[in-house]
Amino acid sequence: MPEFPLNKEEIARLRRREAEILTRIDRLKSTMNETKALDTLAFKAKLFKEVQDELRRVQDKLAGLPDD
Repeated sequence: MPEFPLNKEEIARLRRREAEILTRIDRLKSTMNETKALDTLAFKAKLFKEVQDELRRVQDKLAGLPDD
């Protein structure tokens, strides 16, 4: 249980951010599949990991887990 429960506005903001992140992950997946250059692929893989980390933080906050 979070120390400070999220209010409705914060939950709505986090849900919108979660949806934006999931859309970005889908876009990155599709462009990674189309990419052949290794340097571009490495960069997109880095972006993909960063986005996944942000998604995990947003979902943890929504679940009421403490920040790392």
